Amino acid sequence: MEKLSYDLKSEEALSVLTDVFSQAITGELIGMSNFASMAGAIDDPHEKMEAVEHADSERQHAEGFMAHAEKLGLKVKVNLEGEYWGRVRNIFLSYAAKKDFIACLAIQEVMLEAFAVSMYTDVGKALDNEAGKMFLSIAEEEKEHMEHSTEFLRDELHKDKDKFLKKFEQLHNDCMTILAEFSLTSDCTDSCGVCHGNCMKSSLPIVGLDVGSMRGNALSLYARALDHIGIPGEQSIKWIANLPV
Repeated sequence: MEKLSYDLKSEEALSVLTDVFSQAITGELIGMSNFASMAGAIDDPHEKMEAVEHADSERQHAEGFMAHAEKLGLKVKVNLEGEYWGRVRNIFLSYAAKKDFIACLAIQEVMLEAFAVSMYTDVGKALDNEAGKMFLSIAEEEKEHMEHSTEFLRDELHKDKDKFLKKFEQLHNDCMTILAEFSLTSDCTDSCGVCHGNCMKSSLPIVGLDVGSMRGNALSLYARALDHIGIPGEQSIKWIANLPV
């Protein structure tokens, strides 16, 4: 994406940045809440502590975004019960309630983190300023969460490949469908509950971003994550192709 020099004081740029930061902060708090809930689904004490550590990492990311938004004078909106974030959280909680650690791991550390890493990277490159550096730095830290999940999920696949693939496909349909709807190139017809005014998608070019490219990059990273786990490409491609467009 093209790097763009824009006037941070312009009303249009401030409006877009407010929504970008609002979505990022809300997403980090969802991640924090998910990792905290995941700790209750884990029996291994070391992994339980790891989940708590990851929850604290997400908290720090949220605080960093909040502090920078305040510095820019942005009046961000945080809504963990918004249309898309609330649905993702409820799906995650349904598996956490069953103490399904593998399902929680797949949703938080593969699906959600793929979108976070990819979209933060796109935002960071487009902004090309102090705010952009923050997004890029946090994207690098989020990569560690994705890497953490790969070994566990690969081992689970090797235990019973058919059972794992059937389960992962269900998780994909449960969670990735929501993320795909969230990232459709058309503006949301109803309020997502986070953007402070109209849907921000059509205004993203003001700060050098394009929702179509961002969606494509996120799904590409997700596909690579599935490949690293060992999920056959002919299946993952079919799953992704069937997402809402």
